[in-house]
Amino acid sequence: MPDPNRGVRIVRRQLDSDELAAPMSFSVTLRMRNLAELQARVARGEVIPRDEMEAKYLPSASDYQALSDWLAGQGFTLEKADPSRLHVFVRGAVAQIQDAFGASFARVANENGEFTSAVTAPSLPAEFSGAVLAFSGLQPHFQRRRHSREISDLQSVSTSQGNVTVVAPSDLRAAYQAPSGLTGSGQTIAIIMAATVTSSDLTSFYTTVGSGQVASNVTTVTIGSGPSNSSQSTNASEAALDVEWSGAMAPGAKVRLYAISSLSDSGIEAAASQILADINAGNNITVCSMSFGGAEVADSAGSLLALDQSFVALSAAGVTCLASSDDGGSNPNARTGAYASSNALSASTPADDPNVMGVGGTTVQFNSSGVAAGEVVWNDINTSKPAASGGGLSQLFQKPSWQSDGGSLLASQSARCVPDISAMSTASANGTGVFALVVQGGKGLLIGGTSLSSPVDAGIFALINQARANVGAKPLGNPGPSIYPLHASGFNDVTSGNNGAYTAGAGYDLCTGLGTLNTAALVSALAPSPPTITGQPQSTSATAGGTFSLTVSATGSGTLAYQWFLNGAALAGQTSPTYFNGNAQAADAGSYTVTVSNAAGSVTSSAATVTVGAATTAAAAPAGGGGGGGGGGGGAPSLWLYAALAALAGLRWRGRLIAAS
Repeated sequence: MPDPNRGVRIVRRQLDSDELAAPMSFSVTLRMRNLAELQARVARGEVIPRDEMEAKYLPSASDYQALSDWLAGQGFTLEKADPSRLHVFVRGAVAQIQDAFGASFARVANENGEFTSAVTAPSLPAEFSGAVLAFSGLQPHFQRRRHSREISDLQSVSTSQGNVTVVAPSDLRAAYQAPSGLTGSGQTIAIIMAATVTSSDLTSFYTTVGSGQVASNVTTVTIGSGPSNSSQSTNASEAALDVEWSGAMAPGAKVRLYAISSLSDSGIEAAASQILADINAGNNITVCSMSFGGAEVADSAGSLLALDQSFVALSAAGVTCLASSDDGGSNPNARTGAYASSNALSASTPADDPNVMGVGGTTVQFNSSGVAAGEVVWNDINTSKPAASGGGLSQLFQKPSWQSDGGSLLASQSARCVPDISAMSTASANGTGVFALVVQGGKGLLIGGTSLSSPVDAGIFALINQARANVGAKPLGNPGPSIYPLHASGFNDVTSGNNGAYTAGAGYDLCTGLGTLNTAALVSALAPSPPTITGQPQSTSATAGGTFSLTVSATGSGTLAYQWFLNGAALAGQTSPTYFNGNAQAADAGSYTVTVSNAAGSVTSSAATVTVGAATTAAAAPAGGGGGGGGGGGGAPSLWLYAALAALAGLRWRGRLIAAS
């Protein structure tokens, strides 16, 4: 029977001949090998080479071929080959599916309409029991929801309509401290959505908001037959939002929209499969944004684990996966996503997956000068359409090892906590609500919600990956292991507001995670520039017993470390930019170098030569010479002796004779 949490009722158990003959697309997911080991490596922030994935972790070629052959033998059509061998994508009549897998189908209905769906679980021959993980797509009544909230239509496409001024991408680049020199150049952002966009809408948006992005940087990749008419109608504004805003936040990046037929699990898996194939074909896809989801309590463990394998494979390929944390606050309706305190507490999926960064929502507060002056948790609970930043605890996934900020909230939990980070969902200026502009169908829309938050942060991660590429580093992949240790410096902490059951506070919280991204600080930490020596140490000389010093000047990201060497041997304790010797000896003569290092690398200075001469011995002054004076009968010290004594004392001799008293 369908899960009652999905709000499904059975309309009719007996299917007619047309319903039995109707085709249905679905997928069968194979188990990855050594998954626990792979998850542990990704949790350490590793990016795994493709050949190693093939050899150790992806399902075996023999299992994939055996399952494909068996399905073909049952009369199913292979719709799409999966080079990663995670899923077998097939199509067949409902009657074929019932016969092959022993599953019962019925006509069911929910708020989205009436469907032919499986009402009992499918099964496979025992020979596949160890190789197969899950089926997806046999319950088309269950689809994930886009998270955007359309506030209103505008009369025309512009950044100002009467008293309404929209937030532009440049406003958020400034709010989130994006360095002006980073554009996302060389990076590609993948968007998964069940709709397409038009070049004219993209051009209109980028021109209107003053972005350097261009429509020719956007490619639509149609998966299967592409979006259905109903999916296109429902999700067109979401697709426009995702593509327009991710591209404008990173105006030098390319964007690939993976247009699936519907927001079903099998469609999402097919998009992930194609992204991996495109990476292998040379597309530098380093970020993937998903502005859809649903309450975890309404989903099955098999579906979530099948998606998890797709996400860990993307992370291992160096892709940062992001998903909006939902608009239902702490208590989303399992069917509609709307907030109500009577709903069960639930995190949203796929934001709950440990290989995905869950992105919550904030309300950015702009001052009268249009400068971001703070943020609070996005909360529209007390409105006609109750909504807020999604957040909560997973009932399936354990808290990953990297999810810690040193605070008590995360330390007290064993479950995966959502969200990880956040970005603008709505904004206010002088107490008046302002929103994001989206162009779709030739007209302007005002849109808010966590569906905006995810593509905004997708653009920022493209900037970070560009900075990493500039210093020869790999893309981040799953950023969790890298960004959680930066909780104190890499984020704008959001400490005010709530999403229903959970309240924001200092450090991590279940409303906005670690906070919004301080891009400049994250770039400095995650893409440090190697040190460069700007001032070389200079050769010098000293006398035995005298002093000398050598100094180097250097620039570079983060903390610079120094180590001085004499004739190639490290000098113990000499770890500052200046080397000082207060008692030069003959053994101190030689060739000096210094190595300057940081997290990005090291550089060694040119050599400076130090010579140490013998100490000069003063001759005895002639007896009675120089107009001696008083008491001891000794003559006044000679002029050269005063000069020597003054030098040893660090004084400057002005060439004036100082008479003895």
